Amino acid sequence: MQSAESLSLAAYHGLEALLVTLELAPGSLVSEAQLGERLGMGRTPIREAIQRLSWEGLLRIRPRHGIEVTAIDPADFARVLAARYSIELLLTGAAAENADRAARAALADCATEMTAAAEAGDVKLYLALDKRFDEIVADAAGNMFAARVAAPLQTLSRRFWFCYFADRDLLPSARQHVTLMRHISAGKAAEARQEAAKLMAHLQEQAAAIDEAGVAPAPQALGP
Repeated sequence: MQSAESLSLAAYHGLEALLVTLELAPGSLVSEAQLGERLGMGRTPIREAIQRLSWEGLLRIRPRHGIEVTAIDPADFARVLAARYSIELLLTGAAAENADRAARAALADCATEMTAAAEAGDVKLYLALDKRFDEIVADAAGNMFAARVAAPLQTLSRRFWFCYFADRDLLPSARQHVTLMRHISAGKAAEARQEAAKLMAHLQEQAAAIDEAGVAPAPQALGP
């Protein structure tokens, strides 16, 4: 039997995936019961996941109305990345310095699976692996305060990326992440920070393209 903590985490991961991939449409209203039925999970873990995702900015609890999936404002992508930049460099550098054998093995597995997902064009699996990568780095870095700040920014970034760029940036993004994982696994802190900076710069270029050029949502974000 799963513990209450593991059930809560499973509910969080399940709902986060639905939000990031826009299966729960921005601006829509849902109920706790609907979300529980969607994931086949009970009230308590779903409620805990809703509270966490509300704090992270993906859901808004509206008393007597329901739970609102927050809308996507293209201008917010740049703001999210501005807040995220320095924290990513801190976490990746610290992870390279502090990762133990288990963390390095987990990163190696994640890099292999991410490459395969990207080559297969499996965007949703890629995003799940990106989430796993962030969690491995957060644990390895040993700074829970930075990790708590980074997590919601990473999730919001994934939703923007899926909405606007997943159709054209899957392989390039996977390659950048795999390079970063290899630097962390090798204990190369300076190189890890440099690669993290390159990844953030890449995302910042994408955010600028949305804001300045009016990039349209990617086809998979528009639904059937």
